Amino acid sequence: MKKQFLFFAGLFLLVNVANAQCTIDPRAQTSPGISPTADNLPCVVTNTPYNQVIQVQNLSGLGPGGAITVDSMQLSSVSGLPTGITWESNPLTLAGGQNGCLTFSGVTTSPTGQYTLGWIGTVWFTAPLLGKQMYTGDLTRFGGAPFKYYLQVINPSDPCIHAVSINDVSSDLNAAISVYPNPNNGVFEFKMDAAKRVNGEMVIIDMTGRILYTEKLDVAGIYNTSIDLSKFAKGLYTLQLRTADGFASKNISIQ
Repeated sequence: MKKQFLFFAGLFLLVNVANAQCTIDPRAQTSPGISPTADNLPCVVTNTPYNQVIQVQNLSGLGPGGAITVDSMQLSSVSGLPTGITWESNPLTLAGGQNGCLTFSGVTTSPTGQYTLGWIGTVWFTAPLLGKQMYTGDLTRFGGAPFKYYLQVINPSDPCIHAVSINDVSSDLNAAISVYPNPNNGVFEFKMDAAKRVNGEMVIIDMTGRILYTEKLDVAGIYNTSIDLSKFAKGLYTLQLRTADGFASKNISIQ
């Protein structure tokens, strides 16, 4: 009987630990938005347990000068998650300017790539002349850029490299690299002729965001290398050279 009691007590403890709410840390997010940002979030590795806490601060006002007061915001669902990944929030409803946290956890078998999330819920707000109002739907409409978020799914052997913004494009770096022949049969040359040292990583991805090839670079002047992607299907691919100063990108057509 004692053993049975200990067994159920242990089971109860495991269930409660698994369902434990995340801990809110207001120091991690001191302005409206999410921390860590999507491009600093650890990637989700296929067939591997994932557990990640993000910190959130709700908006306190909207519009010019914050004329519209956000009374509270309630999250009802998160769309776009990879299969097998679930979410839990603490608390479910945030007052204007209040801090909270979310946990993403689970194991996914979804294909690699970027999964853009949708925040679905309700916002209660007070607007000049209109008084108290309510909106239900996509909360990104209110949160804007700080609340745009994604999870990056990778294979166990892939490095965790996030999508980059077009605003980070380096025109000088882009002009310094070339791919030839292009189109090709999957075998081609990468050439770089840079005026200064380039320290970064070259990545080739397919149309789904799956990483097919990576190479660390720390070179100056002219650099050449041969790349063989002939084992992959015909189609369009993207080569990206990512550095601290920006990135360059070239499309590759395998025929």
